[in-house]
Order: sequence, then structure tokens, then C-alpha cells
Amino acid sequence: MPLWSDTRYNKGMAKQNTHLEHLEDDILNQGSNGGRNAIAFLRELGKMLTEPVSGVGVTTKWDGAPAVICGKHPSTGRFFVGTKGVFAKMPKLCMNDEDVDRFYSGELAKKLKMCLRLLPQVPMNGVLQGDLLFTKGDVSTRKMNGQKCHTFMPNTITYAVPVNTPMGKKVATSQLGIVFHTTYTGGPTLRDMKPGFGVDAKRMQASPNVAVFSSEFTDATDASRFNAAERGKYDLLVNRAEGSLKQASRFLDILQDQGEGKFMLSAMFKIYFNSFIRTGKPIVNAQKVATGFAAFYSAALDKEIQSKKQEATKKKYQTIKANGLKFLKSNGRAVYMTVASYMNLIAAKTVVVKQLGKVQDIGTYIKTPNGYRVTAPEGFVAIKSGSALKLVDRLEFSRANFTVEKNWG
Repeated sequence: MPLWSDTRYNKGMAKQNTHLEHLEDDILNQGSNGGRNAIAFLRELGKMLTEPVSGVGVTTKWDGAPAVICGKHPSTGRFFVGTKGVFAKMPKLCMNDEDVDRFYSGELAKKLKMCLRLLPQVPMNGVLQGDLLFTKGDVSTRKMNGQKCHTFMPNTITYAVPVNTPMGKKVATSQLGIVFHTTYTGGPTLRDMKPGFGVDAKRMQASPNVAVFSSEFTDATDASRFNAAERGKYDLLVNRAEGSLKQASRFLDILQDQGEGKFMLSAMFKIYFNSFIRTGKPIVNAQKVATGFAAFYSAALDKEIQSKKQEATKKKYQTIKANGLKFLKSNGRAVYMTVASYMNLIAAKTVVVKQLGKVQDIGTYIKTPNGYRVTAPEGFVAIKSGSALKLVDRLEFSRANFTVEKNWG
């Protein structure tokens, strides 16, 4: 399937790529504008999975850790490594082992020192951001689904690379594996640099010590394409989401101004929805979930009130609680449509994730007490007009991310 070109998705985003939001969360982040944006993404994704050309691009989201940012500093020209802290007001830049020890400790410090020693061997322009996949000692060789593979588990997902493939042979000789997904250009400071999605991993294989994986989504056999019936069902899901969002749009805009601090209602809705994912419960009954939000909100405020010692502070949060519950009660129908919209967006997005997941060159597994279970990739990132949203089966991956034991510090 023809994919988007570098010029299409490398248009600079507005800020550093330190956090990507889930597509369905855009309605809570940006209200009705977020709803329109989510629908526009879904429409273009439908085109991408059916037609030769679309206005959206896709990269594969690797489950690496930690995030690594590296390259030559735009003002000094010195090579550095770091995590997302390089973009802080007081940046944590590591140009030698002493810098690493000053900012980090434990396993993370060891891995960053490996990055500092090996990544300068990789041909790169500008500053790159990616995710570390393995360092020396993290790779094992075992049979996965009857095939001998090199395996590594950087975070939640275990990756399996067949030993006889070109990348498998590369892994066997490498001391470090990484996947880059974002390029930063410009300056004169790191905070002034503009990000763009897209890194050509093929040009970065010169070092025998570093395996650079590609984040580019490529479907050479059209395995992810919709047939006519599938496209029709998908369009119905998107239409349903668009319809419920029209009924929720006014409420979603008002929601941005309700509450105070960490008890803003838009933020509380995100925490509430996330609580379902953490416990592995799908959001399937809009009315029940909508009704349950008031109790969730009330319990969170009660906990905050009980933690306060000053009577004036208690009264402050009691007022926030009372106003919030009054607002929710007077907007019961809109709360229901908000939950329905969230569910409908997830339904359409999940179809896209499953289609894209049909294309898989490297095995992905979840480690369980009984062995390894085949799973889809962590997810994908959709890019359109310089903005990006995550496409993740959260019930599958995010719940595992909350519960699977990690092997790095």
C-alpha cells in the first residue's frame, strides 16, 4: 500500500514530542474542536486503508523504554543524550558519564551511558528522539511459535526477531537497539527546535554495535486494506461517533471551565475512563458509566476533604464538590452523550488498530505466568497536518502496561 512521504508528515509540530494523547481523549482535551479533529483523523484513516492517497500518515508505536533524545547540540555541536528532561527549562543534558551520574542513577544511568558511548557511531542529522529497545545483556534467544528468535522486553511487550532475518543478524552483533521516530531541526536552543515525525532507519545501520529499528508503517502486501463491506461498517461507526459528538459538543466546551485544579471535570473524566482500563473493564454501558461518574467524582472530593486539616480548606473543596455535582445533575443527558461519544470513538479506532495490526514483521508477545501470549503491537501514531494522535487498543496494551512487571529502573 502506498504510504505517506517524508514531506507530508515531517511538517513541524508546534512543540516537542514529549507526550502524545489518545484519539478519544481529544474530546476531553479540546472539547468540540477535539471531537471534530478526532473525526477528521478517522475519516482520513478510512481513506488510507482503502484508497491510494490520503491526508494521514501512520507510524508504528514501539513499546520501548526509556525515551532517548540524542544528537549534536544546536548551539555547541557537542553530542549529548538524555530523556525527555532535555526539553525542561533546566535541561538534563548528558555529554559525559559524569553528567549521567549527576542526573540519573541505577539501571537507567547504565543504559544512558551505553547510549552515550554507542549512539555517536550512528549516522544522524539534527537531534533525534526514540525509544531504547535493548542494551547488552537484555537479549535472549528462544523459540517463539516454533521459530528461533532473538527476544527482548524493553517495557511491557516482548519483541521476537527471527534469527535468520537481516535484522535478526543485526541484533545478534549489536550491543544496543533503538527505534527513532522524531527528528528535531532548527535552534539555536533545544527548546527552539521544531519536531517532525519520520526517521530513515535504513541510512542508520553503519555501526555494527547499534541496531536501529524503523517506526515506519509499511504494508507491502496490502494486508491491512479494507474490503468494501469492511469500509462500509467502519464508516457507520465513524458516522455514529460524529452524531453523538454533535449532541455532546456544547457540554464538552463548557466542561473545560468546570472545577478547579486537579478536580477540573475534563481531567476527572480522563481519570475515570482510565480506571476502567486499569481494571480491564471495557466501557460498554453508556448509561451505567455516565451515572457512575458522579459517584466517582464525589468519592475523589471526599478523599481530598478528609485529607485537609484547615476548616477553610475543607470548605473550599466542599464547595467544589457541591458545584460539580449540581452541574453534572443538570447536564445528565449531555454526560451520557459524552460517554457515548467516547465509546463510539474507541469502537472506530479499534477497527483501525486491528486492521493495521495485520501487518507484522516482528513478533510481539505479552509475558504471562504460563509463558508468552501473542499480542498486537503497542499501537500506532496517526499524523495529519503536523498534529499526531495515538491509536492504541488500551484495554489490551494499557492494562498490561499498568500490570506487567518491568525489567528496567
